[in-house]
Amino acid sequence: MLTTIERLSINEKLNEALSHIDEQGQFLSLTIEVSSINPIDYFASRDDLKGERFYWTSADGELTFVGLGYANQFYSTDSDERYQSIEQALQDQKQQMIQLQNEQIAGTGAIYFGGFSFFNERHHSEWHDFPVNQFVLPKRLLTVKSGKHYLSLNLWIEPNDSAENVSTMIETELDQVNGVQPFTNKEMSFAQVNDELTYEEWQSLIVNAVNEINDGKLDKVVLAREVEALFEEQVPVEQVLNALLEQQERSYIFVMENNNQAFIGATPERLVEVNSGELQSACLAGTTSRGQTVDEDEWKALELLKDDKNLEEHQYVVKMIQNSVSPLCDRLSIPNQPMIRKLSKIQHLFTPVSGTLKESVTIFDALKALHPTPALGGEPRQEAMDFIQQHEPLERGWYAAPIGWVDANFNGEFAVAIRSALLTGHKARLFAGCGIVSDSDPKAEYDETNLKFSPMLGALGGYIDDNE
Repeated sequence: MLTTIERLSINEKLNEALSHIDEQGQFLSLTIEVSSINPIDYFASRDDLKGERFYWTSADGELTFVGLGYANQFYSTDSDERYQSIEQALQDQKQQMIQLQNEQIAGTGAIYFGGFSFFNERHHSEWHDFPVNQFVLPKRLLTVKSGKHYLSLNLWIEPNDSAENVSTMIETELDQVNGVQPFTNKEMSFAQVNDELTYEEWQSLIVNAVNEINDGKLDKVVLAREVEALFEEQVPVEQVLNALLEQQERSYIFVMENNNQAFIGATPERLVEVNSGELQSACLAGTTSRGQTVDEDEWKALELLKDDKNLEEHQYVVKMIQNSVSPLCDRLSIPNQPMIRKLSKIQHLFTPVSGTLKESVTIFDALKALHPTPALGGEPRQEAMDFIQQHEPLERGWYAAPIGWVDANFNGEFAVAIRSALLTGHKARLFAGCGIVSDSDPKAEYDETNLKFSPMLGALGGYIDDNE
């Protein structure tokens, strides 16, 4: 059962906690407020844990996580029930956790970070280190929230462990935090960018999709491109992460490492957030570039708000999200008209969604209902998914799928993993997609994907030649 120990000194807490350890051993979760530390420096400080690190910053910049070392990992089968099986696994873990805390500080303690692949089925090829879904409990979690810094330690404790030994472990971790040094940038020798799809192949793919739409088989389908960036040395994850943090405003910045691969991105799109039963989601579809001047920027935004193709694409997303979450909510609020969401190089049509979940409905129910939205899959959903699987010549893996965090009470937040890349050794595979409707033009959609490649390519120090 879940054991919570409060309002004691640290040694008293440890002694009390150890008295509750069962004969098989248990996880002990302890949170301590620490002095200010740069999260990217903490992430980079443990190169010895490369392959077991994650980073997350919310789009509003109010919450940052750095996880180092994986204390426990959770997987589920490649089926439509994967959301519920992960939920059950985390619920079972909660019952075997001893928590030491003076107060319940949201975003600290047993936080689970992870995500899902775009499709339920297992993937192969380039995504060999990323399973169909995975969540991790970090051994060390740095949380930065409201200007305060917390270190949460999730430790496996055996029945014969003494309070003195556990206290020594804690002191060692605190010493490492206090000893973190600023990381230094390395020279990244950018070699080249290879398009995995020729323009002629892309054009044929779009024409095929438009024909399916005009034949009434689809209303909309989202198709993606992939480019490969090559480097002379191994891509430094922390440097790319730092560049994204500096360059991409109002975006969720994330990275998750598994063995020799890292999935990294800067996405503007929240899929769902749940906090004490209150749900927040977003409709983000319809894209144009930023202007060179204030007047041009506003003109582009006004044109986007009047563009029939983009408005149609956006409305598909609004309608689907409304239909998906309405059965889960007692209350739902969605504005009638979209607004503009401005990013560093791109602006989007944006409609916020808020609601109150019904009793017993969790964030995992919302994930299952929402993924994939028409902004990432299409409409009708199953027909669009089938078309993507049959015709799109890339393995999506975790691209365009939910990635994020959840706590022991199933509060949490998930973003859609777009504007992202899979880093493996000397190469980075970048992904970008666009919504195809009846009047889509292959060249315009090609240009839009090039625009969407720019955040990740900029962080990698490269660019794409779109003079096709």
